[in-house]
Amino acid sequence: MIVNEYKAGREFVGRLDYGSDLFLSLLSLVREKDIETGVVEVIGACKKSVVAIYDQDKKVYHNVALEGPLEILSCTGNISKIDGKPALHLHIVLSNHEGSAFGGHVVEGTEVFAGEFYIRELLGPTLERKRDEVTGLNLWG
Repeated sequence: MIVNEYKAGREFVGRLDYGSDLFLSLLSLVREKDIETGVVEVIGACKKSVVAIYDQDKKVYHNVALEGPLEILSCTGNISKIDGKPALHLHIVLSNHEGSAFGGHVVEGTEVFAGEFYIRELLGPTLERKRDEVTGLNLWG
């Protein structure tokens, strides 16, 4: 187990632009504000989404395209670093007009209908992601 202690840093609250890419918009903000470690929350709706599901046996992600309209039930994640650059790790749960829920790892391709976000910067040790040979994932090392 890896455990670090942090103090709260800057906090950002904002609205995502209609038609913007959820992942790329937040990643751009994280890099612009030079946030090295933090937590992210998003609420809103999407016109369409692309989520990635990890195949634990083959150790590869598979993208799944979801057509909207879709409501964001939950979208949470964290900010750390990969290869010295700020990286965003987000998971999302979405529902369609029938109330069916879908979820996965947020990747490029989720088109925002309306979205609001909260980012809290954490001050303390920088978390760096490195490939874990057991899982095949980029985990905090």
